[in-house]
Amino acid sequence: MSTDRVANLDTVRLMRLKETCAYIRSPDGSTGSGYLVAPGRIGTAEHVVRSWTDGQMVEVAIGTGPTRRNCRARVLRRDKIHDAAVLEIVDAFDVQPLPVANQLDQKAAWSGYGFPAVAGQSQAADGLPIDGHVQDPSTTNDLGQASVLLYSDIIAAGNASPLHGFSGSPVVVDGALVGHLTKHIGDVDDRRRAVFGYVYACPISAVLALLGDDVHPLRLDIEPAPIVTVSDVIPKLAADEYHVFVSYRSTDGPWAMSLVARLEGAGLKVFIDQQELQVGEALAGQLESALQRSRAAVVLVSQGWLASPWCQEEASVLKKRAVEDQQFRLVPLRLDDSPMPAFLDARVWLDFKGSQRAEGANLERLLNALIARKPQREDSASAVAQTNERKVTDEFVARVRVAAVSSSRQVEKVLAEWRQTASSDAAPQIAAAEALVGRGEFERALLVLDGAPPMLRVRQLRAFALRKQGQIDVAIELFEALQREGNLDAESSGLLAGSYKARWLKTGGLAVRQRAYELYSAAFERSGDPFVGINAAAMALYCGDQSKMHQYAGKVVEALRERPMDKLDHWNLATLGEGFMLNGRFDDARAWYARAAAKAAGLHQDIAVMRRQARQNLTALNRPRNQFDDVLPVPRVLAYFGHMVDAPGRNPPRFPASKVGAVRLAIRSRIEQFGMLHGFGCAARGTDLLFLDELAKRELTATVVLPFPEAGFLVTSVGGNWDTLFANLRDKLGIEFCPPLLDAQPPEDGLQTAFAKANTEVLTRAIEYARRLDETPLIVAVWDRAAGDGPGGTAEAVELWQMEGFEVDVIDITQL
Repeated sequence: MSTDRVANLDTVRLMRLKETCAYIRSPDGSTGSGYLVAPGRIGTAEHVVRSWTDGQMVEVAIGTGPTRRNCRARVLRRDKIHDAAVLEIVDAFDVQPLPVANQLDQKAAWSGYGFPAVAGQSQAADGLPIDGHVQDPSTTNDLGQASVLLYSDIIAAGNASPLHGFSGSPVVVDGALVGHLTKHIGDVDDRRRAVFGYVYACPISAVLALLGDDVHPLRLDIEPAPIVTVSDVIPKLAADEYHVFVSYRSTDGPWAMSLVARLEGAGLKVFIDQQELQVGEALAGQLESALQRSRAAVVLVSQGWLASPWCQEEASVLKKRAVEDQQFRLVPLRLDDSPMPAFLDARVWLDFKGSQRAEGANLERLLNALIARKPQREDSASAVAQTNERKVTDEFVARVRVAAVSSSRQVEKVLAEWRQTASSDAAPQIAAAEALVGRGEFERALLVLDGAPPMLRVRQLRAFALRKQGQIDVAIELFEALQREGNLDAESSGLLAGSYKARWLKTGGLAVRQRAYELYSAAFERSGDPFVGINAAAMALYCGDQSKMHQYAGKVVEALRERPMDKLDHWNLATLGEGFMLNGRFDDARAWYARAAAKAAGLHQDIAVMRRQARQNLTALNRPRNQFDDVLPVPRVLAYFGHMVDAPGRNPPRFPASKVGAVRLAIRSRIEQFGMLHGFGCAARGTDLLFLDELAKRELTATVVLPFPEAGFLVTSVGGNWDTLFANLRDKLGIEFCPPLLDAQPPEDGLQTAFAKANTEVLTRAIEYARRLDETPLIVAVWDRAAGDGPGGTAEAVELWQMEGFEVDVIDITQL
């Protein structure tokens, strides 16, 4: 939204805003904005005038340009809790204040005016109009203050960033005051920037409470035009109905799943089709039933779709349905350079060529088309709000994906920012769960999914995470429910088969193994999906069906080799490696596995899954199970702990500062001997920070456990010159600090219990991570072999690991 558009919304109201806005420059040099809220009274944010002493007179400027007038004012009353303050104008002043809205209880367009800070300015600069929509008229901000949540694409675009100077700016709806700006939702990496365009406002009621009984502002009942976006008008469905039926070729599976996440995130109920039948075969009963119960359909047109006889037949069925039922909406989407078939080209279709996933303006058009929402004027408040919400969702999904490369903590930070936006679109929540599942953080993924609507993608992710946590029977029950409902897509079918495979690997039951084989085979023959197919081939091997093993593996290799090399992800490359292995071409298998590992660099758990499957197949093929271990490298898991460097005056000494160099050399020797590692431990001065530093120097990764919040931990367990090293390691990309185990630092008599809890947490996390990588943890302790000072110390940690059956490699301080 441009500032010109704001200025042209309502010239009269904009002029009123300008003449009633105040430029405030505090004695400390900071600037802010305010507004005339009643005769002789200026409303603003309390933090704008926080440096003013009681009774202090400060000159403010009211209005802009020719109407600007200077006058003196002082703080009359202030409210830190709601970030509100009222100034009393001391000099005579006759400009009429803005009216105050009696209430606001809906989404609506808002406008405002303020004075952005300019470095070195000594007088009021020209102000800046600003506008957007009210996202939530009654909420609380991240500090627990009652607030109005607003969105402005001017702020999102950076025209008003940083927001310094806009604090205290009036927020006006339908010509009346509803509050003033107080703070923004910041960029996860730079809190100063309101990158997402969301800002909080103090509700005007908090300002009115400061005016006093002798001051009477003008009150006004407002009737703003309501803002209506897609999420507000999703049609209600019967329990067995769907909003949209999605038809696609398995080769376009990742793009299709990104579309499903966005459609479901917006509130639509989706049925995914991915069948591969021969021309002339009738639609399967469940599929035909789902189509009849869907109000719209989306067809993903691509080279793979055009080459599939089944997809062409299905498109004809969809077209026939659209002709016979005028209420049925059929929307083709083009994913590449393929020409749109004539019978679909006559329809309105959307071009997603070049898009890596479902996003952008065409996604917005698709949502409107699927719910038969008539196009609105592009400059209408509802249309602008809908576009803004879609852009914000696009940005959050993209930021989640970027954060996933860094750490789970970054994913959770981005998601926490999204939750503050009060968005009804759950796509970022789904993206965060997918990212955490991809990183092997299944417990965290389940927490993210708490409260998410029970849509298909959410149910798939929840069931998969539960299975990975060992709740196999629960996962099977959830996936079986999806299949009974007719979800025959490769994702759901493959996950169900995989759950039975997991049960077989755990229990060894032959009937369960056969069930997994049958499910994988049926899903592959129905969908043609390579991932399902390679699992079907492997299960054929385990069940002694050599013929099917070669047949399925050959089809999978053939299908993937037809795809452009740059379109193959690391799972596709590993699938090629497995396909060649099952057909006895081990040199080719090695080459493809090496490519897969290179593309999955840093995704240790993904590579571990590849290695686990390769080992299992090689064992069944009577080959050395470690034949491909060297091209599928995963880190060994290191658990480290030990004494802190002695505090000044410790007697007798245990880890004197004079031995830091020798201990570092001993740690360095171990790390160089072990090779690629992922460490687990704490971050206290001495042993912990030395291990972390040596890992970081080699660009190795680590997970750090803190017993309680960082501020207290620095006092109890770091300190001195070690603070700098701690801060440096805190910012290292591969070092992930977990949320503290306790919300607050315990009293002195509770510290040992907190440290003991941290020891147990390190053990639990290291063992679980090693289990996922099919590794055995390496445990190294820097210890003097003496009895400890109590719970939570090194001696207790050594005993803890030994009780679990592990050997502890001790760096004996007394021998250094």
